[in-house]
Amino acid sequence: MTLLSRLFLIACVISANGVYAQAWPAKQITIVVPFAPGGNIDIVGRTVGKELSKILQQTVIIENKPGAGGMVGATYVAKSKPDGYTFLVSSNGLVTTTLIRNDQQHKDEELVPITLLTIAPSVIIANNNNPAANLKEFIANVKASKDNRVVFATAGVGTTPHFVSALFKIASDIEVEPIPYKSGIDTVTALVGNQVQLAAESTQVVTPKIKAGMVKALAVTYDQRSSSLPDVPTTKELGYPSIFITHFVGMMAPAGTPVAILEKMSQANQKALQSPEVKSVFNNAGTIVVGGSRASFAEYLQKERERLKAVVLDAKMTQ
Repeated sequence: MTLLSRLFLIACVISANGVYAQAWPAKQITIVVPFAPGGNIDIVGRTVGKELSKILQQTVIIENKPGAGGMVGATYVAKSKPDGYTFLVSSNGLVTTTLIRNDQQHKDEELVPITLLTIAPSVIIANNNNPAANLKEFIANVKASKDNRVVFATAGVGTTPHFVSALFKIASDIEVEPIPYKSGIDTVTALVGNQVQLAAESTQVVTPKIKAGMVKALAVTYDQRSSSLPDVPTTKELGYPSIFITHFVGMMAPAGTPVAILEKMSQANQKALQSPEVKSVFNNAGTIVVGGSRASFAEYLQKERERLKAVVLDAKMTQ
């Protein structure tokens, strides 16, 4: 093939890609949430999805595909047709699962980042019957008991609550038994039922439960207090700064999705996040709106992977 022919072919591909993107979206868009309804990712996905439907003037549906700590839904999207009609919203587990599990059914590069939507601190919670007023007291009480062991509910292997349990283990020098559940809501239910001693979930999920008196907040895993729980101390304040992690929620797409469509969805996300209605929902839940470019989200993912890899090794989280 001559150089002129190659240039003509490239020009045709670019032109076709542009025309395709201009027509997008021409039909319903599906956003997959890899966990059961009611959790942090589900709430963010539905809140943003509702606004995206207005912005893109197209139906946007949320489809929950829970299982394997979020990997069932992530693999489904990774293997989907890269035509701009199937997206994924997921959290820390998406980028850290490969550090722990050896049964992932898709490769990391099969999903490409679009937008870092939100971050929310995790809240370590206990049953109301527990006498501790905060995390420091809880740890002191466990150490004073005969059984230096804590049963900790998580939303599955590799999820943010699983990492909170690992960070807790390292910082407290207490043995931790992580018990996986299908979602953050299920972990809270297990805690209320006294099936576990501790759980951790995003401020978005647990703030209503705490305010309703269903569970007790022991600490926020961030370096500043949450706007939704201003009376709850941070792990840093209590002397455990290494217990630091957030529940981020970001949108991704199957690799091969036209760049022009990725950019359009990124711009739509930015606009959705600036909606007064969306901001109000997240602010009331202690969730921080982020946004930003595709490149900035990719950089964030890489830094989180590197930071949490050390936690996996220290806490011996590998299977």
